[in-house]
Amino acid sequence: MTASAPLSFGQLYSWREIESYPREWLREANLPATWDLRGLSMAQVDAALRRLVDWHEPLRTSYHLHDGVPVQEVHPEVELPIGRVDRVITDYGDPDRTTAALLDVPIPMTGGLCWQGLLVSTDGAPMFLSMSFSHLILDVWSIHELESQFRAVLDGATAVRLGPSGRELSRRQRDPSGATRLAGAERYWRAVLTDPAVHRLPTLPVGVQRNRIQATLHSHRLGGLAAHAAKQLGVTAPAVVMALAAAGLARHTAAGPTGSARVAVSLMSSNRFTPEYQHVVGTMNQLIPVVSTVDGAATVGEHITKLHWAAAKAYRYSCYDIDRVREIAAEVGATAAHDGWFNQLHPCWFNYLQLDGSPHNANDRTPAELAWTPLARQYGQPFDVRVTARGGRTSVALRVDPEVIPAEALTAILRDIALGVQRAVSEPTSSLKDLWNAGGAGPHRTLFPKD
Repeated sequence: MTASAPLSFGQLYSWREIESYPREWLREANLPATWDLRGLSMAQVDAALRRLVDWHEPLRTSYHLHDGVPVQEVHPEVELPIGRVDRVITDYGDPDRTTAALLDVPIPMTGGLCWQGLLVSTDGAPMFLSMSFSHLILDVWSIHELESQFRAVLDGATAVRLGPSGRELSRRQRDPSGATRLAGAERYWRAVLTDPAVHRLPTLPVGVQRNRIQATLHSHRLGGLAAHAAKQLGVTAPAVVMALAAAGLARHTAAGPTGSARVAVSLMSSNRFTPEYQHVVGTMNQLIPVVSTVDGAATVGEHITKLHWAAAKAYRYSCYDIDRVREIAAEVGATAAHDGWFNQLHPCWFNYLQLDGSPHNANDRTPAELAWTPLARQYGQPFDVRVTARGGRTSVALRVDPEVIPAEALTAILRDIALGVQRAVSEPTSSLKDLWNAGGAGPHRTLFPKD
């Protein structure tokens, strides 16, 4: 029998975010997975997939609107939304191309299951499985957890450690025992939304598209140096990069030449702070604004440390009811300009994804690269930073509204992030504004290309 329930806070957050996308960009809600199946039998693969679907409600969940309110419906049994094709694998890039093609297919928010796959075999032997999951049901963390459990089943496990389901999370989050925590989150949000010193960037109404530009800095050495700086300063590697991105935002929007301004950068939180929640297979991510004054006269080390602790405080309030926050924003007049209220709550955001366990080498001598995206996502926030670490390489993708931050400023921010990471290790007592001194030495070519 199908069971209906309200959405958890993570599910509701993802619903409201995807709801703000222009329809032609709905594919941007898709997350990829490619699993190597070589050496397995079809029976092994089918049995392991069925076990995962039995264990995890999100793989059996569809979304629906009841009187305009989104709800989740969990089905006891489902047909796996996985197509099958038997063909010859042409080259090593075949799995990536297959997954990319699947990612390009939008997944409707309502009606059916919010994931799809293609199992490719050759002469009946499984080769790989490409999958696309809507962010409505899974986040990156839980996709990795799902694959880990898939491998465990193949190794003979009959049970794994499971986190609470989306329905259980929804019940816990709305239980009266959590009222104090929710009240704290509301107070935090109210303080952020009414802070008169925070510089507010212009945002777009729902469905409106506008030119965006994006460049990505690739460096094998950057992640290693960020980790080294983090250890010296007693912070985390993501905090190092986030703090320098916030400094760039301040310099090129509200601050002028000194880079001193009060900014709010929304940080992605996994909301997995307890051992039990680390095993949740479902969507839990929510952005939480981190507010801090960027002072150009502060040292690089002081600035990074201050932003780290501001983020640590914000994390305490990172699980919240976004519809209630929307109501608070309307009460204080923070979202009165147009209907793009989601973007107004998070006009600037930062996310750091560690996609595998590959180590970072602070001494890697591979030259850095800078690549421009031919067609950046043409909607949403005017400033966002997505950092991905995979295979020992760190990639910092910065996407901006060119009317707010022009192309030359975009590359300057990426350059200053690279130089800031370098100085956080070698000269943490140098001043933040010295990063922007055109006459000073630039970042090493392993951190930012010379040309």
